[in-house]
Amino acid sequence: MDRPIYYINVEGYSFTRVPPWNPFNDSSITWINIGYEYNETHTLNWYYEGGKWKEGFFRKSGNPKPFRLSDWNLSKVLGEYQWGIQNYLPNLTVKSSGVTWNRGYWNSSIGRWDAVITANHIKITLNTFACEGSGECDEYITFECWRNETNVTCKWGKPVFKMYPNRPPIGKETTESKSTAKEENKICGPALLVGLVLVPLLIKRVKR
Repeated sequence: MDRPIYYINVEGYSFTRVPPWNPFNDSSITWINIGYEYNETHTLNWYYEGGKWKEGFFRKSGNPKPFRLSDWNLSKVLGEYQWGIQNYLPNLTVKSSGVTWNRGYWNSSIGRWDAVITANHIKITLNTFACEGSGECDEYITFECWRNETNVTCKWGKPVFKMYPNRPPIGKETTESKSTAKEENKICGPALLVGLVLVPLLIKRVKR
């Protein structure tokens, strides 16, 4: 990479309801935002939306730590994530706060997912179809990794269900329009690793 990275955000939709096998390089990716180090007040962002790669400068939020993707042992991260996809999610049976998740639910009910990579933390969140688009609840499970120098530890979380009784539901028209956009984006969604190869080439055109 020509520049250190502050963060990578990825989002995708699973129309088969199966979790992505590789959330960093999957055909279901619809949105990517890569924040690069630029100066003390702004980040240089390359982001993918609407079928196109775009660039922009955004005001820096907080004090993010720069890193390079090679700092992470992604083979270990993916290995533990994929182990969970095959062994943890299919066998997960939980009853909590009046909600029961039966065996096989969490590997066959995913609607939307996102992944965030920073210098010391990776978080993958798998959201189910049950609450997608309603605005009244959230139902998800997370996979997280932490990095301390070369040491990487990862952990699957427990399922989470949250109700928002005071939040108004999303209208039918809004939900249908959103679904159409997802379908169109899914067809042309890029793989993240391909994007990370292209971005350094494009970034050379930007003056410091």
